[in-house]
Amino acid sequence: MKRRWILWVLIIAFVWLVITRFTEIQKLLDVLAQGQWEWVLAAALLQVLFFVVYAALYQAAFHTVEVESRVSELIPVLLSSWFLTVVAPSGGASTAALFADDAARRGQSPVRAAAGTMLVLLADFSSFVVILAIGLLYLFGQHSLQLYHILGSVVLFCFIAALSVLLLLGVWQPDRLRHFLHWVQRNINAVARQLRRPDWLPADWAHRIADEAIDASLAMVTYPQRLMRTLAVALLAHLINIASLYTLFRAFQEPIQFGPLVAGFAIGELFLVVSPTPMGIGVMEGAMVLVYNSLGIATEKAAVVILAFRGLSLWLPLFIGFFLLRRVKSFGAEEYSRAEISSVRAVALLTALMGLVNMVSAFTPSGVERLLLVAQFSPLGITYAGHLLVALAGFALLLLAWGLWHRKRLAWFLTLVTLDASIVCHLLKGLDYEEAIAAGALAAWLFFLYPHFHAKLQLPTFKQGLVTLVIAILYTVAYGTLGYFYLDADFNVKLGLDGALWQTLLTLGSFGGVGGLSPDTSFAEYFVSSVRLVGVTTLLYALLVMIRPLLVTPPATPSERRRAVQTVQTYGCTPLTQLLLLDDKSYFFDFDGMMVAYVVRGRIALALGDPIGPSENVAETVRAFRTWCRSNHWDLAFYQARPAFVGHYRAAGLHTLPVAQEARVELARFDLAADTHNILRLPVHRLANLGCRFEVVPPPVPRHAMRELASVSDEWLMTVQSGEKSFSLGWFDEKYVRNTPVAIVRAPEDFVIAFANLLPSCDHAEIGVDMVRHRRDVPGGLLEFLFVHMVQWAKDAGYQYFNLGCVAWDQEGSEAEETEMSWAQYYLREHISQVYRYKGSRSFKEKFHPHWHPLYLVYPPEVSLALVTMAIIRADAGSGLVRGYVRGLPRPMRFKPREV
Repeated sequence: MKRRWILWVLIIAFVWLVITRFTEIQKLLDVLAQGQWEWVLAAALLQVLFFVVYAALYQAAFHTVEVESRVSELIPVLLSSWFLTVVAPSGGASTAALFADDAARRGQSPVRAAAGTMLVLLADFSSFVVILAIGLLYLFGQHSLQLYHILGSVVLFCFIAALSVLLLLGVWQPDRLRHFLHWVQRNINAVARQLRRPDWLPADWAHRIADEAIDASLAMVTYPQRLMRTLAVALLAHLINIASLYTLFRAFQEPIQFGPLVAGFAIGELFLVVSPTPMGIGVMEGAMVLVYNSLGIATEKAAVVILAFRGLSLWLPLFIGFFLLRRVKSFGAEEYSRAEISSVRAVALLTALMGLVNMVSAFTPSGVERLLLVAQFSPLGITYAGHLLVALAGFALLLLAWGLWHRKRLAWFLTLVTLDASIVCHLLKGLDYEEAIAAGALAAWLFFLYPHFHAKLQLPTFKQGLVTLVIAILYTVAYGTLGYFYLDADFNVKLGLDGALWQTLLTLGSFGGVGGLSPDTSFAEYFVSSVRLVGVTTLLYALLVMIRPLLVTPPATPSERRRAVQTVQTYGCTPLTQLLLLDDKSYFFDFDGMMVAYVVRGRIALALGDPIGPSENVAETVRAFRTWCRSNHWDLAFYQARPAFVGHYRAAGLHTLPVAQEARVELARFDLAADTHNILRLPVHRLANLGCRFEVVPPPVPRHAMRELASVSDEWLMTVQSGEKSFSLGWFDEKYVRNTPVAIVRAPEDFVIAFANLLPSCDHAEIGVDMVRHRRDVPGGLLEFLFVHMVQWAKDAGYQYFNLGCVAWDQEGSEAEETEMSWAQYYLREHISQVYRYKGSRSFKEKFHPHWHPLYLVYPPEVSLALVTMAIIRADAGSGLVRGYVRGLPRPMRFKPREV
């Protein structure tokens, strides 16, 4: 609630800023319109690059103090801090607070983030000293150096010294830092007690903050190469800013040499830092004008260039930062928003309408006066290309409208791109600003509706391809028919709609000519060619859609993954739940906090394992997931469901089919010395006598060990001639393997010959094995040696069960049956046997005398088991479109469920 009030205060401040500075903003727009648009556009693009690099500066500084971040996540925070610095000036405190709060909401240390923000300032100022020195030396040589330049430089050096002391205090004087923080804590809590309030700072606040600040300081001095990278990025940002200023001088046809350019920029940036006004408003501009005037540039020219520069470097980012406030986590940007159906459907309908507007605009010639203006900077061919691209954009918008109607997120992105392209094309083809404004307004509205577009994209199926083909044909025929009807005077004939339709068909059916018509204008000649080009392009796209692609579910968002990690760490009571955190999974959360991890293959949302979470009403979670899948036009299935959940699935109206069995060893009863384990003792003792050694490396696995494991994995993949699997199996991903316990077998020469990564449950009751990989030439009995030692290690570590993995279901139906169910069981049996054979066959697992537990495939009664079976095969394949799909199929692929 407090943050919402803060947001409203900032909105009011923004409105007040616009009202009070309206004259300046209007003047800025007039100034920019006076410049050569090519150079102004180049300056604007350089400013975009500047902010990307400046966000990279934050990322580099955060990396130095060991705070993980991404440039894409930092850009909205950076621009929002730009806005806050102007409307709520606080000497940089608001910026530090915003970045620290954003880091905390991403699960990072806010203290380290604050230190990283201070490091950004230090790197920014320190790298700027190089540019400032060049500028001051040039001014000294030109006898233009003033006393206030020197005083401002002294103030800047004092800032740099103070920042350096603050950042390195944790290294130089850690005890004084602790005493200072304890003093701050005592006084703040004393104020709270005077107000009869509980302590505002917890008892461990000073100790915790001091530890994190000291760790951040140590990280900076421990990794000097990170500091150098941060300084290099800061210097690059300044150079880009100088290049942007230079392009604006070119835009207003004012030649300038390197020395004056750098001198004016240096003094301007200096007073941006030391000025008492927020972002140096008023002071920076005046200082730059005085410098350039002293170096021989006319005051009027200098003022125009500097005003344009400040418009692009301050005011434009400020406005963007205001609109990005709601995207920043600190101001309650919600991960999921309930879509207002009316808004979503209205924007979808308007997108389709914009597509039709594009189609009509594409065959409408532009006005002569506007064409004369365009001809000054664009050849005629570009104008015609603009007409053609507008026609194709219209077709794209018609197709994307369906995705917007169903709240598809990728459709939202592609529509924004298409609308932006339409704006450019409308201007190129004849300064048709009316259509450009309409497209821009629609794009702006769509941009702010982003939270409403949360549905995953369903990649095209053959049926969708047929629909696309019909739309492509209708669009092309409508484009040609309406165009011929409207342009009949350009062909010196009178055509009705039927005649225009016939001419369109003749044009599409011939490679040359227009059925006897003779174009009288160049635009008519272009239009005839455009009908064929639009027809060919839309037809080719429709045919591409009809080719069945590999459907890959978009990855989960970072916040979804963090929530999934918390859920698995709290409620993941089986080893299988650790695989729910792999990068190929998407997540569904219901209102009770229950989680389903799934992938989408074809039109099947395939969940791995059972729903996990705090609720015991699993049937309701299954129903909610089923409803959600229907809203995305998917069917659902659960793969490797446990027997304890079968009743819940059946209560939700789903069917169950046993497809596998998992082997669990009861560790309390496992004794290698028992007579029942004679078959295991022999290979274990033989490899021990050869000098093989077993060890378990706890997470995080060191880098040198990871290199050895990667070598073993690569050799194993080459030996079995297989790609990495996925979904129900892990793959060799460095981040994944490093964070699991890894069992290793070393040869007598001490190099690794085999490894297996282990998956513990959250309650420390059960542990299982995922990847099992070894080198090509290994002694016989290696798997027995590895598994026996893993079982004994798990027993010593206090686990109750060791999960050996699963094997295919070995019970067959009656000989007379040849139903879809028996077909699915057969192919799943073949598939599971192939995929899990590297963990040992049924006969191998039987050596450990495990308890066997069935695993089920759960599916709705109306869904084809064949589709579900193929979805499982494709999900586990995990490779490319063709290779992974084909390799994942059991061989031979034939309907013969009995002969196995």
